[in-house]
Amino acid sequence: MVMKRLKHGHNRSTALANRRRVTVLRSGVATVLFQAMQLARGRAEDQVDYKFEAYDEPGGRIQVLTHSAFFEKSLGSAVTARGEFVYDSISGATPTGGPPPTGSDQVPLAHMSDIRWAGNLGASIQWGRNTTTPLVAYSTESDYQSIGIALNHTLDFNQKNTTLAFGLAHDFDTIEPSFWTESKDKGNTDVLLGLTQLLGPGTLLFANLTVGAADGYLADPYRGFRFDDYPDPTALFPEKRPGYKNKQVLYLGLTQHVDPLNASVEASYRFYHDSFGILSHTVSLEWFQKVGSHLIVAPVFRYYHQTAAGFYAVQLPGDPTIPPDDPFFTTPTPDYYSADYRLSRMDTFTYGLSATVIIKKHLYLDAAYKRYDLRGLDGVTSASAYPDANVFTIGARLCF
Repeated sequence: MVMKRLKHGHNRSTALANRRRVTVLRSGVATVLFQAMQLARGRAEDQVDYKFEAYDEPGGRIQVLTHSAFFEKSLGSAVTARGEFVYDSISGATPTGGPPPTGSDQVPLAHMSDIRWAGNLGASIQWGRNTTTPLVAYSTESDYQSIGIALNHTLDFNQKNTTLAFGLAHDFDTIEPSFWTESKDKGNTDVLLGLTQLLGPGTLLFANLTVGAADGYLADPYRGFRFDDYPDPTALFPEKRPGYKNKQVLYLGLTQHVDPLNASVEASYRFYHDSFGILSHTVSLEWFQKVGSHLIVAPVFRYYHQTAAGFYAVQLPGDPTIPPDDPFFTTPTPDYYSADYRLSRMDTFTYGLSATVIIKKHLYLDAAYKRYDLRGLDGVTSASAYPDANVFTIGARLCF
C-alpha cells in the first residue's frame, strides 16, 4: 500500500515538473474590456503601429519576447475599425510550487517553453452623442484557448465634457494540458461602469468600477503542492482552488497638463478585492515631458501591494493519498490549497523611463525600459520564489 502511494506521488510530481507553464500570456476578459474602452474614446487618425517587447527575469527564469502590430482605419465619418495581432514566445524556468529542499534556499524550478498567437478586432460606431463598440479577441497556446467578446457603450453630456461608459465582456477559455485525458473550461465575465469628466482646462478625471466573476477550472494545472506527511519529500500534488471567484475593481485616474513646463502628469489609484481573499492597492505616477519639438520623455513609478489568498500556504501537514477511513488518517487536508507565490502577500515596485521621438509629423519612434521588483512579505515564502524582471520595448507608429 505504501509503495502504491509513493508511485502515485512520484508520477504526479514528474508531470508537474516536466510540463510546467505560467499564465503571463493569458489574454483575459479584463484586456478585452479595456480594449473596448479604448476604442470608445472616439475617432483618431488612421495609423499602423509595431512594437517589440522583451521581458526577462534574470537568473535563467522566464523570458517572453513579444511582437505586436496594431492598425486603426476610418471607414467613414461615424465608423472606425481597429485590430491587433500579437505573437509571444516564452521560455525559461519557473517555480513548480514546491518549497526549497532541505539545506537549500532555492525553490525548485522547471523549464518550459510555449508560443502564443493572439489578436482582436473591433469597431467604434458613433451615432449622435452615443458610441457603441463591439470587440472580439482570440488567443491560442499549446494548452490554452481563449475567445473573448466585449460590448462597450459611451454617452456624452455637457458638450462632451462628461462621458458615461457601460461595458460588458466575457471570456470562453479551454485548458487542455497534454497529460489530461479531457480538457476543462473556464469562464470570465466583467461588467464596467465608467465616468470621464473634464474638470477644467487641461484636467481630466477617469473613474471606473468593474465587477466580475469567474467559474470553472480556476487552478493552475502545472502548480504543485507539498504535504509534509507524504513519504516522498520531493512529491508534489495538484493544487486546488475554488471553482468560483468574484471580484470588485475601482480605478481612479487624473491627467493634468502643466503649461509652464510644457508637460503633463498622470496619477492613478486602483483598488481590487476578490472572493479568494486577495485585497490589493496600486498607485501609479507618470510624467510626460516635452523636450524641444521632437522628443517626449516619461518617467514612471508604480507601487502594488496585495494580501494573500485565504488558501495560500507554502506546505501543509497531512497525506492526501490516505482515505479518511484509513487507520493511518490523522490530519485532514483542507478543501483548497495553493503554493503559487502569486497568491501570497507581496509588494511590487515598477519604475522606468520611456522616450518618444517625433521624426516627422506622421512618424514616431519610441523606446522604453521598466524594472519590476517583487518582494514577499509573509516571512515564510522563500525569497527565491519572487522574480525580478527587466522589460525593454521599442516601437514605431505611422499615421496617415
